[in-house]
Amino acid sequence: MKRQERYAEVISEAPIKVRKCLREAFTGSASPRKAIKAMCLACVGYERQEVAKCTGFSCPLWAYRPYQR
Repeated sequence: MKRQERYAEVISEAPIKVRKCLREAFTGSASPRKAIKAMCLACVGYERQEVAKCTGFSCPLWAYRPYQR
């Protein structure tokens, strides 16, 4: 499967409210902050609360994850 086809599949399976963020991240038009947001949301199953509660301290993006207080 080609990369573009896989991107389209991931986007179509994601909840509607995060599709724009994912699309921008996959096309390279997202800011670094939006790209991190897309990655974190995809990692935890598109649940904002789970991003905030993430315990993946070994992840290089952990300190930059969105939805922190």
